[in-house]
This record gives sequence, structure tokens and C-alpha cells, in this order.
Amino acid sequence: MKLKALFITRNYPPKLGGLEVYSYNLIKEFETHDITYKIVSAKSNIHLTWFLPYCFFKALFTTWKHGIRSIHLCDALLAPIGILLKLLTRAKISISVHGLDITYRKSFYQLIVPWCVAGLDKVICVSRATRDECVHRKIPSHKCVVIPNGIRPNAVQLPLSSDDLRYRLEKIVGVSLRNKIILVSIGRLVKRKGIAWFVENVIPRLNTSYHYFIVGDGPEYENIQGLLKDGNLQNRVLMFGKASDDERNLFYNASDIFVMPNITVPGDLEGFGIAAIEAGSCGLPVIASNIQGLRDAVLEGQTGYLVEERDITGYLAKIKEMNLNKENVLSIVNARFDWAQIYKRYHEVLVKLQSG
Repeated sequence: MKLKALFITRNYPPKLGGLEVYSYNLIKEFETHDITYKIVSAKSNIHLTWFLPYCFFKALFTTWKHGIRSIHLCDALLAPIGILLKLLTRAKISISVHGLDITYRKSFYQLIVPWCVAGLDKVICVSRATRDECVHRKIPSHKCVVIPNGIRPNAVQLPLSSDDLRYRLEKIVGVSLRNKIILVSIGRLVKRKGIAWFVENVIPRLNTSYHYFIVGDGPEYENIQGLLKDGNLQNRVLMFGKASDDERNLFYNASDIFVMPNITVPGDLEGFGIAAIEAGSCGLPVIASNIQGLRDAVLEGQTGYLVEERDITGYLAKIKEMNLNKENVLSIVNARFDWAQIYKRYHEVLVKLQSG
């Protein structure tokens, strides 16, 4: 059944970020298969003061003009608009919830947004952890369905031999990687990512055949640099700050293990862990903390392993024992998280919602 649907997002390319990638790919899939309208913003959040009223009136006009019966909002902050549209149109209103958009700790936000989300027709959560946070905020569980984020097969993978990949990576990092086992973490350096904990507690217990590369920037950058200096680890733990897409893809493809040593930080939820499936889409196995949305992004024993939070012994064991085949990891991730498959699950939910 072809669907006629309107999508609204405040996060869209060329603006960069995880929500932007999510919104673009979701809408692109619906544009390929269905009759699709969109209202998007690629501007920073300071423009929300005009974008929110604009998209409400634009959505109202578009819905009435084209007889749209399905409206999907791409994150929880847009829920108040959804309530108004539900009152003034005959459309069914669904919304995606990612994590921080429902756990944001400002009291005014928590008073308004979860209440509005609860009043909509369907809530699509990117992980079981996100669903649990919704239910904790009195959003009815029967309205919630879990559909993970997706990836584009071959979007990250580089068609080069392992020798060529290592050679190119050596040119970037400036050190010999001969007979080295490369661990890598890619993402914004915030406390919940656990990089500082990993550098301080795990890396010193690995022998010098292991190198660890940290790709990304953020408020923890200087703290991690200080830990490297204090532990005399600069020779085998290197930080690269922000990287281009090409450089990031090279790190994914040329490394041996992707590490996500997240720690729990109240109010700062890891809703899914898109980097885990990006890594897996080029065959890179993942070792991650067994918390929050990472449980949905890492398939235990298939695309990687989950280790209890702050478990030094557990991380050391999984790193030293890693034996997952890269080709198997790649095929499993692409089969499970391909946007073409994720679209089908969204489409089924929206069709049932509209039919009901």
C-alpha cells in the first residue's frame, strides 16, 4: 500500500549530526516508495523560535491541501506541534524518540514534552532503552514500538585490501602499524562515552602491541589528553580531533576492534549508538558497555560483545579474545540495519496506524 505522508524535522543536511543523517535517510526511503511531503530545517537550534511556528502553519496548510492522513515528527521536541496538528486535522500523528530528546533534564522541558508525546498516536523508539525512558515518563507502553536506526551498506566500507588500508592509515597517524592491533573509538568526546575511563583503566593493562586511536572532539578532549600525559601513553594512544568523512571511514576500515566503553551519566542517555552499526557495516567488530541503547546496536556474539559497565577484566578479556570474522560481521549488520529494511518497518507501522 502506498502511503501519503508528511515528515517534519528540525535536523536535516547540510547540517551535520546523527539526527540529520537519520532524518535524511528515513525521508529518502519514503520518497522512493511513497507519496511524501517534508518540512525540514538545516539551521541551528537558535532558529527554532521561528521554525516551530512556521512548520506548524506549513504543516496545517499542506495537510489540508493534499488530504494527508499521516504525519511523522522526527524527534520528541516537535511533540507540541504534533498535539496541535492532531487537534486541527484528521491525520494520525507519529513521532520518533531517540534518547536525549526525551531525557533532557530541564524541568520545564520534562513538564511539557513527555506529556505531548504521550498524547500522540504512535511513538517509535530507536531502542529498548529509549522505550523504557518513555514509559517511565508515563507514555503508554502500547503506543511505543522499537525500530532501530539504520545504515547504508557500502556507505562506509572502502574497497581496498587490508595492506592498502593499513598503509593509508599509517600516512595519517604518522607511526608504523606493523604487527599492531588497532583499537578505535569515533564520536563526540563527552563523559558518557567513557573514553577517559578506558584510557585510565584498560589501556595501561594492554601490552604495547595494542594501539588506540581516538577520533572526535568535545568537552572531554583536554581531560583525556591529560590522562595520556600522566600515564605516559602518548606513544600508543593518539587523538585526532575532528576528522573528515574520508578519514573517519579509513579508521573504521583499517582498525581491528571498535570500542564503546560507555558509562552511565544521569540524564545523558545513549539512545542507540549509531557508530556501532557504522563500524559493523565495514566488518569492524565492536566491544561496548552493556548499557542503554548499545544493547540494541551490538548483536552479542555476532557483531561484537557487550561488557558490563566499568568492568576492566571484562574489557581486557574480550579485546584479547576477539575472534569474530569481519565478513560475517559485515553481512549481519547490513542484513539487520539496512535502511531499506528499516523503512519497511516504519511503513508497516504507519499504514496500520492510518488504517486504524
